[in-house]
Amino acid sequence: MLRRVAGPFVTGLVFLAPVLLTIVILQWLSGYVVAALGPGTIVGGALARGGMLVTQSPEMAFLAGLGIAALFVWALGLLVQTQARARLEGGLDGLMGRIPVLGGFYRPLAQMVRMIGGAAGGELQGMAPVSVRFGDDTEVLALLAAPQTFDIGDGPRHLVLLPTAPVPVGGALVFVAVDRVRRVPGIGVDDLAKFYVSMGTIPLPAVARR
Repeated sequence: MLRRVAGPFVTGLVFLAPVLLTIVILQWLSGYVVAALGPGTIVGGALARGGMLVTQSPEMAFLAGLGIAALFVWALGLLVQTQARARLEGGLDGLMGRIPVLGGFYRPLAQMVRMIGGAAGGELQGMAPVSVRFGDDTEVLALLAAPQTFDIGDGPRHLVLLPTAPVPVGGALVFVAVDRVRRVPGIGVDDLAKFYVSMGTIPLPAVARR
């Protein structure tokens, strides 16, 4: 009797699990957003002061500031969609790259975000997806960091970036014997990045799934 009652409940819970997890994750992310951009933060205070140009109500000033910021982001998006994109990205990269500590985090993140977003170019786009074989029955999809080979004392080696999931930029650079590295045709760097970010849920176009 208990199994008959609990069975449908568990089935329904499993069916709704993706929706519930999505809500939990969004709530978790919104907590960080509020903590970073809320009225009591530096950014939130700046938004509220900007909103005071539109209204004198302290409660409405923050919302007005958000609206002004959203309008600015929208206008910036229109500008980026034009031929000025490369110039704007270059200027922003140069500015952020000169900031100590922060620049080291910004550069790889910017490359990864633009690559996943479909932006052409970038240093990571110059890499090639490869398969690295460890032992007899283990392969890892990685990125060939440089086209040339290196010799550090034990024969030619490829310099390979082993990504990690779900943040591919946090991987490891390793020297691997040339005969254990092979290129994977039909896979782009953006495809490999999406594969790692999605924890393997987004299939690779050139890899058969059985």
